[in-house]
Amino acid sequence: MKSYPLLACLLWTIAACCAADEPVRGAHGHYAVLTATPHERAPFASVDVRFGPREKIDGVEHLWWQLDIRSDEAHDGPLMVQVRALTRGNPLADDWKSLKFARYIVRIPGESRPLEYRDVHTGKALLPGWRDFRWFFIPHRTRGSALQRGIPETCALLGHILTLRYSGDKSAWEAWDDAKVLRLDRELLIGTGRNFKDAEGHRLPQQPEKKNYTYVPFTAEDYPIMLRAGFNFFRVKSGQEKFVRGESVFYQRSVSGDPPLAYPADLYRSNFLGTTMFMDEPTIIMVGDELIHNSLRYFSDAAALIPARVRARYEGSGSYGSYQMEKAFREAGVNFGDMRLQQHDYPAWETIFETTHYQMEGGLNGLVHEGRYQLEPFDKEVARWTGRDRQHTAEELLRYHFAYLRGGTRPFGKFWGTSIYGQCDPAISRKAVTMAYDMGARYVWFWTSDHGHHVPWPEQLDLVRHLRQHTRSHPRRSIYEDPPVLDKAIVIPYGTFPSLRNLWWVRVMDVEGKNEASLEYRRLMDGVLAAYHEAIDRGEDFDFVIDTGKPITGYRKLVRVKP
Repeated sequence: MKSYPLLACLLWTIAACCAADEPVRGAHGHYAVLTATPHERAPFASVDVRFGPREKIDGVEHLWWQLDIRSDEAHDGPLMVQVRALTRGNPLADDWKSLKFARYIVRIPGESRPLEYRDVHTGKALLPGWRDFRWFFIPHRTRGSALQRGIPETCALLGHILTLRYSGDKSAWEAWDDAKVLRLDRELLIGTGRNFKDAEGHRLPQQPEKKNYTYVPFTAEDYPIMLRAGFNFFRVKSGQEKFVRGESVFYQRSVSGDPPLAYPADLYRSNFLGTTMFMDEPTIIMVGDELIHNSLRYFSDAAALIPARVRARYEGSGSYGSYQMEKAFREAGVNFGDMRLQQHDYPAWETIFETTHYQMEGGLNGLVHEGRYQLEPFDKEVARWTGRDRQHTAEELLRYHFAYLRGGTRPFGKFWGTSIYGQCDPAISRKAVTMAYDMGARYVWFWTSDHGHHVPWPEQLDLVRHLRQHTRSHPRRSIYEDPPVLDKAIVIPYGTFPSLRNLWWVRVMDVEGKNEASLEYRRLMDGVLAAYHEAIDRGEDFDFVIDTGKPITGYRKLVRVKP
């Protein structure tokens, strides 16, 4: 009988210790910042973490908390940014990978309203897309840190260390009832490659000589027109940012400008996608490189070199590198401590779409094809290989191109899309944008500038309106779900890539097409085109897939093409 009081005391002690680990409503920690870089101040001086009420989402308890980042150490010093979130789990206690966000709101000084970012498909929080955002941009308790009233004495944030100056449990929690909700669709990015349009509003003849258009920047009056049409992805200059950052759209801009990007405030915006829209034509640039095209001999050379060149550029901080934005902030004086800022989510913009798989091996997150779709040249190119005339439909032409894009990105869980160019047959453009969407494309873009490549602005608006009407009547499954099982994969040996183009730069083949390498490539093309025609004649949904030796899943049938 005497053991019962002892057991009760033990249980009470355990409960009290557990309760001490959990912050109550009103819990507050004020932190100073310890720089992780010798003799260089951190770009912020203090951080306040506050805890609010608990709220159930789908029967599961979530916790409100708020992050205030300030430019000096005073608890009421100038604010740089405030972040408020509702999460399943405590960011200062739970594993950062398992932290589930239900709501995410950002307030930036000088702006009229806080902005709440939601995924339009799930209705839940949409976070910024930087690599390891939860780890670097959300404070977390460091190993070995003790607690004061449930508040860690030491945390890490934005590459630096936070040291607790004081903790309390009576911080006021005021509702942000004026927050504007931005419902963002990250699964379909519709945009144009520039921040300007043509003044003419119609096509200019490009024969007998090329004519360029008169380009004028988008104005405050243009953006509402584009928003109503259905554009949701914009490349802007700093002065244009104000027209889009508070709308349910994504945007990109450079770090410099008037005003420049604000660190770290602008990086907490979920609809800011960074400074790099795409990597420009990795394969085309390789083909045009005088250090390469005279010495590249074998298909296996290209299969190895394409991912190597992509990786070297993607992992760098130079032009088209995923660390380019980090470099620009460093040059502006930002001290990142031990943090790396990687903008990892962007595609290649490429003409030689048959190399999609090899570009994905290099690390890019997708590929957008430069769509100059025309039936007559396609028919001639196919006939050159098959020796038979066949008039393809627009759908058959598009399926040929999109099967390489989808089949090249699918094994990596990455994304693809098409960009309409001025050379694209207008009769095919409408089919191209809707069919790409139906087949799972993430990107539908338009090229603006450069003579005949340019798509006049009224045509862009018309195509986007057409696409948006189609998406409303044809909802599709999420591109982040497991992809649907398709009818057929046409499997191509690793180290090769079929192409209707003249591969003059693969020097192992002779100009006349008579040596063994040329004949072997012809046998490959015969097999690929025969499998393609068989699939479209049977009405099958198919992809072109590179055989890496790993199991190929997600297809009912595999057709292996062998030279």
